[in-house]
Amino acid sequence: MRSRTTCANTGKRVSARGIVLGASLFALHVAAPVLANDEPAYDVLELLADMEQAWLEIGDYSKLVDKTERLVNGDVTQQTVFIKFRQPNQYYMTVLEGPNKGGELIYPAREGSELAVAHAGGFKGGFARFLQATVILRKVVPTEFRLDDPTLGEWQHQTATDTSMGATIARIAGNVRRAIESGEGDISVERNCDLEDNCLLKLNFSLPSDVGDKHVVREGETLWTIAAAYGRPMYVIWYNNPDVRGPRKAKPGQTLFIPRYYSARGTVWVSPDTLMPERIEIFDANDELYERYVYRDVRLNVGLTDLDFDPENPDYRF
Repeated sequence: MRSRTTCANTGKRVSARGIVLGASLFALHVAAPVLANDEPAYDVLELLADMEQAWLEIGDYSKLVDKTERLVNGDVTQQTVFIKFRQPNQYYMTVLEGPNKGGELIYPAREGSELAVAHAGGFKGGFARFLQATVILRKVVPTEFRLDDPTLGEWQHQTATDTSMGATIARIAGNVRRAIESGEGDISVERNCDLEDNCLLKLNFSLPSDVGDKHVVREGETLWTIAAAYGRPMYVIWYNNPDVRGPRKAKPGQTLFIPRYYSARGTVWVSPDTLMPERIEIFDANDELYERYVYRDVRLNVGLTDLDFDPENPDYRF
């Protein structure tokens, strides 16, 4: 594997193949070239460590996400979602544009719960709220769901708790470090500036798509349980095994391919100020776009309150 630091402004590149392994830690010895403005460039592991440290200093945030995701059947969906997050693990989401427009979700439904409270958007959501208002029907119209419920988690790449910036950073860092430890792939960091000299750090990676494990499905297993056992996102396993008709429809005796890496190729644009991702593009083994996330109007440490995660909030429609 080649891991390198690249300076887009100067054209200088330093490559490193040596990896030091010790006490389960590893580091790339890559010199830090100097950019035109005398700022040192990042190496790969330094950038990941700084992103992880920056995340530890964030207590809450709000953001808009423009999502593009390719589904198992080849369809491509696009949504704009508004998200609020508060440590350690509270979420509010609403779909502003695209499929399920008007849908909302809060996780957890209440303190100590492992369920989310959610409703669909559009006519379906409105009808469900009408039925909920009818006491005699309230128990047959669910409003609380497990995160792996088909209603919530089988038509998008991540469940609610996988969408935080912390989870995103962990996913990126885990794949890059796994590649470094395995000596596979091609990973680089460069400084990317536009004509107005607005600069971002650009993490590029290209990883082998044909390495991984074979798993023979056992009785009672689902793609959710298999994904948890291997520490991989469920949708990545499903996407790489499109013959499975659904996350709960893997058949005993069926052999699945469990990829070692999240994707074959990708780029993450990182703010040098906040060290948070601003844009992510991921490509599959056929070099087709698997997902794109663009983060806008990101506001960090804004002081969100309990009301922001309360279904009784008058601004919400639960």
